[in-house]
Amino acid sequence: MEIGNKIKALRKKNGLTQQQFAEKLYISFQSVSNWERHKGHPTTEMMLLIIEKFDLPLDFFIIPPTNSCEDNDEELILLSFLANMHSNREDKPSLKQLEKTSGIAIQKIKQYYPSYDDLFYAVINRIDKDVKIKVETSLSTNDNLISVFINDMAPMLYEKKEELHLLYTRPYIRNIWITFIKSKYLSLITRYNPKLAADILTTEYLIEMLTSFISVWMSQPEPEPLVDFQNRMKKYLSNL
Repeated sequence: MEIGNKIKALRKKNGLTQQQFAEKLYISFQSVSNWERHKGHPTTEMMLLIIEKFDLPLDFFIIPPTNSCEDNDEELILLSFLANMHSNREDKPSLKQLEKTSGIAIQKIKQYYPSYDDLFYAVINRIDKDVKIKVETSLSTNDNLISVFINDMAPMLYEKKEELHLLYTRPYIRNIWITFIKSKYLSLITRYNPKLAADILTTEYLIEMLTSFISVWMSQPEPEPLVDFQNRMKKYLSNL
């Protein structure tokens, strides 16, 4: 199902007009109309906002491949995107670079990912999906957020330190990633922790602090060892 069709189905499932759907996203109803008529495309930030507002799975907008060949092509394009992010700090990978690295023609790349927003969204989904699932499981059984952060989340982040380092240090995707992290984990925390859900301001301060710790950690040329980071966090967060 194409993105426009997914948005239309989501809107109707929630019994909303285009105007009501647009108001929830702080945009014009014309934008929603254009998406549904396939005359426009939501940005990465907008796709992530829709996911947050309607509590959708992170891969909601990912269109499943119809065969294994397509699946391999899409994975190869994303791996090529990450490889080019690694070699170029300031500029997002060009389609010519992706074509050269992946061996897949630009026209075919555009079939899978019509815009850079699609690529950004797919990269974020690929990197965060496993972490999000495991953190959600931890939060559902442990209401101590600091414990989850130090003992469960930090090890999973460290396993993905090479990819996360790219997201935190490349200017063309850094802000999109940080905005996503803050909104998504705020949603998870308030879902599973009634105490924090009742005090949103405190929770937002806490999220800001924890995401800042991660940002500094993963922005280093070589993130400090996991045990050192965990000990540092235990020291800083011991009074919370």
